[in-house]
Amino acid sequence: MSVLSRRPDWINLQTVLTAICGIGMAVCWFPSFRSAAYVSIAAGSWFALKSAWESLRERQFDVNLLMVLAAAGAIVVGHPEDAAVLLFLFSLSSTLEEFALGKTKSAIEALVRLRPQNALLIRDGQKVEVPVEQLQLGDLIQVNPFDRLPTDGEIVSGISSIDESAMTGESAPVAAAVGGQVMGGTQNLEGMLTVRVTKQVGNSALDRIVELVQDAQENKASGERISQWFGQTYTIVVLAAFALSWGIRLMLGQGMQASFYSALILLVGMSPCALVISVPAATLSALAHAARRGILVRGGEFIEKAASITIVALDKTGTLTLGRPRLNEAAIGGTIWKPGEDPGASAPILAKVAAAENYSTHPLAVALVREVKASGIEIPEADNAKTIPGKGLSATVGGGEVWVGNDRLLTENGFDIPELLESRAAEWKAKGETTVFAAGEGFRAVFGFADEIRPEASAVVKDLKGLGVGQVVMLTGDKAETAQTVGQATGVTDISAGLLPEDKVNRIKALSDQGSVLMVGDGVNDAPSLALATLGVAMGGLGSDVALEAADVVLSHDRLDRIPELIRLGRRTKAVVTTNLVFAGAVICFLTFGSFLINLPLPVAVVCHEGSTLIVILNGLRLLR
Repeated sequence: MSVLSRRPDWINLQTVLTAICGIGMAVCWFPSFRSAAYVSIAAGSWFALKSAWESLRERQFDVNLLMVLAAAGAIVVGHPEDAAVLLFLFSLSSTLEEFALGKTKSAIEALVRLRPQNALLIRDGQKVEVPVEQLQLGDLIQVNPFDRLPTDGEIVSGISSIDESAMTGESAPVAAAVGGQVMGGTQNLEGMLTVRVTKQVGNSALDRIVELVQDAQENKASGERISQWFGQTYTIVVLAAFALSWGIRLMLGQGMQASFYSALILLVGMSPCALVISVPAATLSALAHAARRGILVRGGEFIEKAASITIVALDKTGTLTLGRPRLNEAAIGGTIWKPGEDPGASAPILAKVAAAENYSTHPLAVALVREVKASGIEIPEADNAKTIPGKGLSATVGGGEVWVGNDRLLTENGFDIPELLESRAAEWKAKGETTVFAAGEGFRAVFGFADEIRPEASAVVKDLKGLGVGQVVMLTGDKAETAQTVGQATGVTDISAGLLPEDKVNRIKALSDQGSVLMVGDGVNDAPSLALATLGVAMGGLGSDVALEAADVVLSHDRLDRIPELIRLGRRTKAVVTTNLVFAGAVICFLTFGSFLINLPLPVAVVCHEGSTLIVILNGLRLLR
């Protein structure tokens, strides 16, 4: 099936017919509206009849044919309400199937939206806006602050920082200078850049991710249809049994009408109503329960898959962490200060640095100002604040200059960095922290930032292991030092760092050879892995549009502790489905043999059939709790 074929007309029509079927089914139980059952049957059987007819034209039998015959049998024996219930649930499950499979097109569209439609081409000294498809290898393009890059390229002039989080998962902006490589779909944050095109649109890193998502979702769609509960074999068995029963009774001397009526009892007994309802009765209840808990599952198929999970792969940035930097510690001269502690004599220096940073929207600046304010330090006004692209900023605070940025910014402006601070910075970098230096009249300081770890992350990892999940793995595009720090804090020991999207896909493939893999992520770089995993889970609040569309499950509240809950719900659902199928199968066996051995009366067959269906539904509804 083509990834971009969603058949919206089919989905819209089927949704409307399912709604009509459901309304008719609900009201037909009132004596005055019993005829509404036939409206429900007509609406619910529309697509089943169409599919059954197409299958018959191809000389094949499928469950759609069996549903039509079972409904017809229920009508013949005077129970159209039973037919309405059967066709409504069957139609509803088919509608959910179409919606689940229809998510792929929007996933690809969300990926493509990362790339701007036009680029600012520099031609003969003039700047011309052209469609990105017209860019050629070697073209020079200008990328202004806060613009996204249209394709991969090499910086030929300018200094800035690039937000690569959507592509690599790296939470901190990356410095960009002449000679540096940049990727299409990433965002320029500060200075103006001139970039030479090294990959045409269609061959960039972003395009490779699009292709990976497309391939993974196409592979997943084959053979994973939600409604494949019965195959040809059961359909043929039921039809053969009906015909055989009718024929035998005719040969034994029963009249045409009497033998047909007796065979119809067998058809009612073998009617798979309870069997067909067994799965959706449980999965629809589980879906509703999950939705109330902020776990949005795209279909019952994925609830069932949660039961089989043996490996959980977690992205770092935005999944195990909150996806935002936090000030961990600061070295001010020879004094170490950590947020939450009394700043003491360091308060005036912290106030000056925060005053300069207060004019910046850089994530590290925001984190520093937030912690200084939380410590109760009053932040003064700053003047003449200016950004030095790729290095930091400077401002005048209390009549003196304050410089905040990387070590090169300080040394280029005549500030020496004490060996003690350089040692602290090296120590913090080894732990995976990002360091920022500050200097002014009479002070030198260095600040260490790290992505804030989710408070529940450690407990979630422990809970997963308690559930019998054999492997809990971290997959990240971030640096190994940062990943190790997060791993130590959360209890994850199996860590793969510095991964590109292709690397994550290969890792998921390798893990899939060992068991069923649940992948949790939030960024564009996670999308191919989410699509390829047995079960892909996206963090809803922080997740990119692409990750949300590629995933099978979305955590709308960004609660990582919903992962163990999802696995538990999957296991409960599997147990209920198994119980339903065994019970429904046992009733069918009883009715089948009863129709031959004890001349089972039709009312008894109908009561048993209706009763088994009701019990199966009620058992499924237990999952709502």
